[in-house]
Amino acid sequence: MSVSKVLGMDPSVFLAEYWQKKPLLVRQAFAGGLDCVDGDTLAGLACEEGIESRLVVEHGLQPWATRFGPFEDEDFAALPASHWTLLVQAVDRCLPDVAALKQEFLFLPNWRLDDVMISYAADRGSVGPHVDNYDVFLIQGQGRRRWDIGGEALVDPELLPGLDLKILKEFKSAQSFVLEPGDMLYLPPGFAHHGVALDPCITYSIGFRAPTDKEMVQSFGQYLAQHMREDGFYQDPDLSLRAEPGLILPVEMQRLRNLMLRAFEDPTHFQRWLGGFLTEPRSFHSPAEDSLEVGAVLATLEQHSQLIKGEGVRMAYYKAGDQLFFAVEGETLVLSSELEALAAYLCREQLWESSVLRLAKAAPGFAELMSHLWNQGYTREWTED
Repeated sequence: MSVSKVLGMDPSVFLAEYWQKKPLLVRQAFAGGLDCVDGDTLAGLACEEGIESRLVVEHGLQPWATRFGPFEDEDFAALPASHWTLLVQAVDRCLPDVAALKQEFLFLPNWRLDDVMISYAADRGSVGPHVDNYDVFLIQGQGRRRWDIGGEALVDPELLPGLDLKILKEFKSAQSFVLEPGDMLYLPPGFAHHGVALDPCITYSIGFRAPTDKEMVQSFGQYLAQHMREDGFYQDPDLSLRAEPGLILPVEMQRLRNLMLRAFEDPTHFQRWLGGFLTEPRSFHSPAEDSLEVGAVLATLEQHSQLIKGEGVRMAYYKAGDQLFFAVEGETLVLSSELEALAAYLCREQLWESSVLRLAKAAPGFAELMSHLWNQGYTREWTED
């Protein structure tokens, strides 16, 4: 893995001094800017079904009025000349050039990376002063944007009532930067910020997942309800006579609590659930039209030199004891430990060399894994050098 150049410093220094601690401005992190998309391309994506998009008009029928896509061409024709923003989520799942941007952030864990949102702002377009609860890198692709940033992370910010967006009631700027094409700003969670387009501009937001305890409990509870065996029955062999039959005794409450917690504390349930939760996608890839049989994997690897991972496909792996878990797009597979190097390679790279894949061909389950990745649509196409 090459050391990222976009930070202007060694990644270990960034992690020690800036990550979740303080903002960082990097001039010309992406020299000259990015041209992966233009305003028309972004508007076209926002008109498609299944793509999450928003239009924010600062001075509409109400302040910061927000509408959700998919949109029609007429929606854009009716917009004012200024003070509006189009935001499109998960563009990395649509365009290869945008997906490739994530390769610059391999110094951070795969499972933490959420998606690449891209916004197009008309002159003076903004989404107001606000706070995010996750880390974000803001890359100026085209045009200029002024960013005002608060001086410290806010714990419990007060918001303006009755608005579509979570706009801060009070915002005090401690720093102000004008980002030119190619500049990048890192913001930790909780730092208030307000970006205003100085001319029509495009901004790439690379955000990072920060699961909440509520989300995890809800997801894990659903997993347990679907997968655990119903054999943990309540037992009370020492039941004794009581004066009030409606009374639930403290010892009974504790037994019931212990019965429930036993499932939550079982490490095997947690291990099988975790990867699927952390790689769950915003949208799903379509299965491959032409299936790849397990027996044809090696022959296919000989016929092609490269295999491209699907845009935005989430992958991660982890170990528990002697088991290797490989998570992809919301499902968790248990693999042979001999496939650990392959799992790391699949997670790390967007373009897979057949020569590298073949190094693992003798490992148990190799052909089954590659067949599954292709058939589920987690890979895009076979190519030649």
